[in-house]
Amino acid sequence: MVMYAPGMLKNRNYDFPDKGLRYHFLGGGNEVGNVGCLLDDDKENRILLDYGIAPTDPPKYPLPSPSVKHSIITHSHIDHLGMAPWLCANHRTKLHGTSITANISELMWNDCYKVSKIEGYPLPWDKRDIDTSIHSWEIHNFNESWMQNDWKLTLQNAGHIPGASMLSVKTDHGKVLFTGDFDSRDSMLVEGAKPEKTDVLFIEGTYGGRNHPNQEEERRRFCEEIVRISDRGGTALIPAFANGRTQDIVMMLHKYLPELNVHVDGMGKRIARIYMDHQDDLKDPNLLQSSWKWSKQVSSKSDRKKALNADCIVSTSGMLDGGPSIWYLNRLKEDRRNAIFFTGYQAKGSGGRSLLETQSIPIWKQKVPINLDVKQFSFSTHAGHDEIVQFSSDCDAEKIVIYHSDPTHSRPPLVAALEKNGHQVDTPENGKFGNLFY
Repeated sequence: MVMYAPGMLKNRNYDFPDKGLRYHFLGGGNEVGNVGCLLDDDKENRILLDYGIAPTDPPKYPLPSPSVKHSIITHSHIDHLGMAPWLCANHRTKLHGTSITANISELMWNDCYKVSKIEGYPLPWDKRDIDTSIHSWEIHNFNESWMQNDWKLTLQNAGHIPGASMLSVKTDHGKVLFTGDFDSRDSMLVEGAKPEKTDVLFIEGTYGGRNHPNQEEERRRFCEEIVRISDRGGTALIPAFANGRTQDIVMMLHKYLPELNVHVDGMGKRIARIYMDHQDDLKDPNLLQSSWKWSKQVSSKSDRKKALNADCIVSTSGMLDGGPSIWYLNRLKEDRRNAIFFTGYQAKGSGGRSLLETQSIPIWKQKVPINLDVKQFSFSTHAGHDEIVQFSSDCDAEKIVIYHSDPTHSRPPLVAALEKNGHQVDTPENGKFGNLFY
């Protein structure tokens, strides 16, 4: 377990480079999540892109950051902003991001703190640091540039979730584009990211070597399974991530299966309200609003009991690691007419992964067999392999740095495809410096 202390930095050289532009991954260089990337140059410009925690069991933290005045947070998932309170408390770092990202950050940090207490793992920051961080935000709209010393910075829509940003950095040495988590395909919530010409492209490679199923076909398969469970008198429990996936699923059900009785529980309700306060960042704000009015919001114990008779329950946590979804599963598990439909990735060590691999799950520390239909659907809002390759080509980048990617399975086929298209490719490792311009 990493605990941060100033002494941990004493053997690390964080002097600015003598020449050119340099990058250094503190996390997320050769792994998925846990992102933190320093960018600096010979004129003593420096920023930190993201600073997150990988929500594994136990969680993984990035390397300690040196003093940095400005951190750009691409979006509001915990693997990109989970360590920001440590930055603000220790370095008085200013956080830069969109309004949605800033507004959701408090919910994410408080949830991270609560989970750390429940699961018994230490955090390098405490609850008081959340207050410091909330007042450290500087808000930027998409496509409105600002100067950070000698650099011109611009946030652009990244797709993925509402408020998610790509970061463009124009320097005297050349132009750099960080995608953050991105998707060039439209989702129910947001329009896809648009490519932009750049000299260097930092691109997330989560799905390198893998393509997503056709979106329409996957939605059709999902809806057909929901109807099958409903027709036999069962309830489909749909564990969903609070930030993005819950809203996507509710909108999908409203659009394609409006006759169903759908209940929604968990933190996704609060996040949906934040989304609806930022209509300009949504692809179809009217659809989100009408979907939310149509679905039944669980807000009490009696509501939760009523939800047990619904056609569908959409609830956090998305990986069945606590939250209301475990409460529902514990009560639905005895009726074979019911089912569990996963809509997102199930990390190693999660309750969802256990259920998929062993047909059992820990419920309040007891391993419980589950004899229900369990299916997994792919509604990822990360770009797949072909989208990554096409986006890179459309950006016309001479050099591409692949990060946020598994180094064994995802990165090698992506490197091969990009090099075949004539790009120079860097494969960074955490803790090692990389040079971009000389």
